[in-house]
Amino acid sequence: MNNLETIRQQNPLVVCYTNDVVKNFTANGLLSLGASPAMSEAPEEAEDFFKVASALLINIGTLNKLQSEDMLKIAHIANNSGVPIVFDPVAVGASQFRKSFCHQFLSEVDVTVIKGNASEILSLIDEDATMKGTDSAENLDVIDIARRAQKKFNTTIAITGKEDIIAQEDKIVKLSNGSQLLTKITGAGCLLGGVIASFLNRSLTPSIDNVIEAVSIFNIAAEQAESETASIGPGSFLTRFVDKLYTIEHSEYMQLKQLEEV
Repeated sequence: MNNLETIRQQNPLVVCYTNDVVKNFTANGLLSLGASPAMSEAPEEAEDFFKVASALLINIGTLNKLQSEDMLKIAHIANNSGVPIVFDPVAVGASQFRKSFCHQFLSEVDVTVIKGNASEILSLIDEDATMKGTDSAENLDVIDIARRAQKKFNTTIAITGKEDIIAQEDKIVKLSNGSQLLTKITGAGCLLGGVIASFLNRSLTPSIDNVIEAVSIFNIAAEQAESETASIGPGSFLTRFVDKLYTIEHSEYMQLKQLEEV
């Protein structure tokens, strides 16, 4: 049984401590894929959730002081429970508050996957890097950033953009599926963090192939949605994209995936 079939049969519980802007979209996207999202933010119930949860997503999109404290508490409980964590440092370079929190989080917490755009990942490894928000600069050496981040944090790095880069140990893979319409809707990258978490199978050391499959299925679904809605607009694309996450098959992933090792 492949990973996508496993998700649809087992409906893995993914605990999502994510930002306020994207909670509904993230939950609907994960449900369509076949996962079971729990938008839980209470450290008091984390231990109970992690007895059955497959993974934890931490997304700092609307970070504040209270949330930062709870995120750390929940992440520590996840580590103690053997639950893998996907960390999404949204707009980390936009403020010193975000950057300081991310540095603290990554120094205290064992993270399975760090997912972000090139500017965000660069901000994690370069004190002088800045960014205006969640936009990713197009003139960055993404492969070098992925390599440096993987070496620094000793974990899987997923850098999103026009082309996506996955780095794990000495292997770096470039993925070329995707749709520009993903940049015209709010929360696409945030949902991707949850999709990656769905493919981890409660493994603290997942195969790079699991992350490649998660990102590729997400992007192929987006391509299919764009092919049906490009002349209409982002609103129709968003709805169709959720539909495609529901209907996409593993055979389509095998046939349509575009990847190369670099």
